[in-house]
Amino acid sequence: MNNLIKIKQDSHFKGSYTGLGDLELNGSFEGTLKVKNLHIKKSGVFVGFVTADNIVVEGDVNADIQTENLHLKSSGIINGEIAYRNIIIDSGGILKSSMVQNVSSINKFIKSQKS
Repeated sequence: MNNLIKIKQDSHFKGSYTGLGDLELNGSFEGTLKVKNLHIKKSGVFVGFVTADNIVVEGDVNADIQTENLHLKSSGIINGEIAYRNIIIDSGGILKSSMVQNVSSINKFIKSQKS
């Protein structure tokens, strides 16, 4: 990951962040996030809304997600609406969602949401 930002296990962030780099979440983040790549580690907790090209979830997510590539690891939990292009769910990963939607291009989905 280039230009990596790390939120440590004992750290908490609340608000909105947009950046071109990557974020590794070991602590908690509550709010809106837009980054290139997001890795939510086992101790990580995300609540809110996230847009990223690539998302790996090992921790706990209670958020709506828009992504090209989503990888839900065996220790991960996702609760929220998901729009994705490619998804991998490892055995043991928990997905709780009222909407999981594959879109041919996330950009088309995002544009349709703005209309």
